[in-house]
Amino acid sequence: MSNEVKVGILAVVAIAVSYWGYKFILGNNVLLKSNTYEVYYPKVGRMQVGTQVFINGVEVGSVASVDLLNDVDRTVKVVLDLKPGMTIPKDTRAVIVATGFMGGKAVMLEYDNPCSGEDCAQPGDTLEGEYLGLLNSMVGEESMGEYVGILQKGLQRVIDTLNYALLSDESDSPIANSMRNLDATLANLNSTTRQLDRMLSRSSGSIEQSLANVESITGNLKDNNAKITSILANADSLSADLVAADLQQTVADINAALAKLGQTLDSADQAVAGISGLVDGLEQGEGTLGKLMKDEQLYQDLSELSARADSLIKDLKNRPYRYIPLKSRNRINRYDRKDGRD
Repeated sequence: MSNEVKVGILAVVAIAVSYWGYKFILGNNVLLKSNTYEVYYPKVGRMQVGTQVFINGVEVGSVASVDLLNDVDRTVKVVLDLKPGMTIPKDTRAVIVATGFMGGKAVMLEYDNPCSGEDCAQPGDTLEGEYLGLLNSMVGEESMGEYVGILQKGLQRVIDTLNYALLSDESDSPIANSMRNLDATLANLNSTTRQLDRMLSRSSGSIEQSLANVESITGNLKDNNAKITSILANADSLSADLVAADLQQTVADINAALAKLGQTLDSADQAVAGISGLVDGLEQGEGTLGKLMKDEQLYQDLSELSARADSLIKDLKNRPYRYIPLKSRNRINRYDRKDGRD
């Protein structure tokens, strides 16, 4: 036998062993006769090929395939591969259960009584499928009520404790204070509504009368709408006339004031002309003031006269005895010597 033939045979054996090992790992022994059953589920919870199949906790096979059908409900077809010689009744239920909190799954085959003969399911038959959630898988349907009761009692104790700690009259928590304040507010609101109801009851007659009066007034307004419109139109016309009259009077007053202002300006022009003529006369030396302004000698004579008059007044004030009549010259000289004057 040549080496090529030996290598080929070894390769075929290696491939066959690899395929058998892969299937064996998945739970299928290709060397044994297949014993498969089909089950249809609405969902499988991420169940994979090789998932173990149990009866009363004993492994009896594995999941051979998981396929999603292209139907309206997206049904999942699962093929169970059981060990050769394993018989199950036709009414067996293949229940998918959770094996832990990490998402592990297993298939539990459940039936009431064992089968024999024609009562047993044949390979390729379809079994009834059922899916249980995590809670039902852990505690079971028969114990669900008991666990729910225990949970309810525990929650009731927790709620009672919280109610006493947060809402009791002895509690000083913010929630209890807020609830007491809310009760007081609601009580005040209830009292206020009762008082308002009594007040409305007592005032119902007055309110009805007031509403009747308002209705009567609105009726009168509606009946006299044309008259009211006419009155408003007349008032509008009268106000327009008044405005026009006031405007005319104002314009007349302004014209009179402008006329008076023109007369005043004319008088001012005449006064300015007179002043201008007077100034021209002064500049030409007309009149006493003009001569004083133009004649320098007259100005000097007046200045000298003013100085002499001032000297005379001072002498009269200092030596009045000189000007007393009937005084002798000797007496005057004696007074002068006494005053230290010449």
